[in-house]
Amino acid sequence: MHRVAQRVRFADDLEALWYLRQDVLTSLAEIDGEPSARRQMRRINSLFKGGLPQTMGPRVHRFTA
Repeated sequence: MHRVAQRVRFADDLEALWYLRQDVLTSLAEIDGEPSARRQMRRINSLFKGGLPQTMGPRVHRFTA
């Protein structure tokens, strides 16, 4: 977790932070479990709204039956 925190702290720009999200999710899941980590990531993802090109937004997973 410490290494991920350092990478987030020293990220150069918003795009670099965007690409660190998976590492953050993994670290959070190790501490609090995956359901909690995913809830936390939804809040983190919302901070990127309007700051990145639309094509870089979070993916919406759709399940078909």
